[in-house]
Amino acid sequence: MGNDLDSWKEMHKFYMYNDYLTKDLAAYLKVSPRTIQRWLKGKACPNPKKLDLIKKYLQENSKKATSEE
Repeated sequence: MGNDLDSWKEMHKFYMYNDYLTKDLAAYLKVSPRTIQRWLKGKACPNPKKLDLIKKYLQENSKKATSEE
């Protein structure tokens, strides 16, 4: 699971400087933005189900961003 979490953190850093907002991801995952911040700081880790949802969310948003260009 460590690799998945590391790759998500890298994607988060990339997308948060575009149209990506932590609060939007939090709403999608039904967690608080604070929970996401804990994940990013390594104080907690998302479970495998949440990691799968994160990947899905980022893939969907990257497709939207690509189609809007």
